[in-house]
Amino acid sequence: MNLKIVLPLLLLTINVASGQNTTLKNPELFDKSLKKDSVIAEFSELYHLTNTIHPGQFMFCSKNEFDKTYSSLKSSIKTDLSLVEYYKLTATLMAKIKDGHTAVDRGQIIGLLNERLVFPFSIYKIMGHYYLDKSSQENKEYTGLRILTINGKDINAVVNEMKQYIHLEGRNETGLNVRFSNFPFYYFMYNQTEKFEIEYADRSNHKLKGIFKGMPFKEYTSYISKKTEPLTTEFKTNDLAVLKFRSFENGYNEADRKIAEKQLDRFFTRLDSLKTKNLIIDLRDNSGGSADIANYLFSYISSTPYYYFDYMGAKYKSVKEWKHYAQYPDNIEEINLNETKFKDGLNCYTETDGTDNWWFELQQNKPNFYKGKISVLINGGCFSTTGHLLALMKEHKIGKFYGEYSQGSNYSNSGGQAFVLPYSKTLVWIPTFQYRMRTPHFINDPKGIKPDVEIQTEPDDLRTGFDRQMDFVMKQY
Repeated sequence: MNLKIVLPLLLLTINVASGQNTTLKNPELFDKSLKKDSVIAEFSELYHLTNTIHPGQFMFCSKNEFDKTYSSLKSSIKTDLSLVEYYKLTATLMAKIKDGHTAVDRGQIIGLLNERLVFPFSIYKIMGHYYLDKSSQENKEYTGLRILTINGKDINAVVNEMKQYIHLEGRNETGLNVRFSNFPFYYFMYNQTEKFEIEYADRSNHKLKGIFKGMPFKEYTSYISKKTEPLTTEFKTNDLAVLKFRSFENGYNEADRKIAEKQLDRFFTRLDSLKTKNLIIDLRDNSGGSADIANYLFSYISSTPYYYFDYMGAKYKSVKEWKHYAQYPDNIEEINLNETKFKDGLNCYTETDGTDNWWFELQQNKPNFYKGKISVLINGGCFSTTGHLLALMKEHKIGKFYGEYSQGSNYSNSGGQAFVLPYSKTLVWIPTFQYRMRTPHFINDPKGIKPDVEIQTEPDDLRTGFDRQMDFVMKQY
């Protein structure tokens, strides 16, 4: 099997295509355009496809739980469905698996939602409470205030209902704040209204109410989107440097990867030249990307040679019966059972003799690897390939971790492939492979990778932009 095809497609987040703009009152979201019998038949196909190919389907959800959820959802289809109703149905089934790479693509709905009025804030969970977060400049005075109810419904009840169709990894909780940067989308799934009465607590804990008009979804997304460089480096002093990796996506494209590698080369050469004693590696909100560039970084912080992947395993034995569902079927190859070992219930590729499959071969650390003290900042946005890197650092006892639980760990179920449901044309992301790191001493935690020192964002940090985690670590030096 040509593993080169598979690995670069390892997904870091679920793709959400922007779709097309529509008029304000576009009816397609609510028209019951999906016929009952066809929906039931397609929903059954989704169930069987998932059972056939998902390599980590029962890591956090038993087969009995999954089957009960499927049967309950299927029996709830009493009439024709709208796009919104069908999204909630399919998303609930996929979210039950508790896998961050398993989800229903939102692109079709977002394309129809762009001009509609939606809830005008993201929210952020801190110590069991929810706080108003990002919005337009005119709403900035409300940022950091605790939200109690929306339109008369307790916020906890609202969130608990939404969580049924939000995909998170395992028992992770910190990743919810990543998902809730898109809270207006999820609230729209929950309640399609355009006016919002919010009960909230002010900074003196007095209960107040405010009525807010919705803002167009496209306008909201423009407020929360920010362009950041995937890799930045900075020397605070000759004895303290900061490396920020916001994404490993720059490893997918060879030209971008070469640029990033040269940037790392220059940075670590200077660290070595200055004998810089302290390095902060900030991986917060890095949702993953290419293993090539994550591995290149690790080669600069490891003091010894090391291995990367332990295996890459598939649940299925053949692609013939389901390959036609794939958005890009040419990217799916047959499993060569003569080259695999049966391990952890999967048909696993574990080693090769080829020079192109580096991830199973012994990796050499750089001669000028970093020898000083390393502090690592992590949070719930650390996922997929970033989880792999953190697990490798834990295994080799590299660095001290600060911040919040990561969502990613020493494995990920992925494969970079969406599947097209034949009737509705809904795109569903279902992993085809499980990638597990060579980390024999790693202790799995269903919540993710725990920091050595937990540092929780505080409500007022949302308003002021104060970086509490970075400030804490900087004060250690």
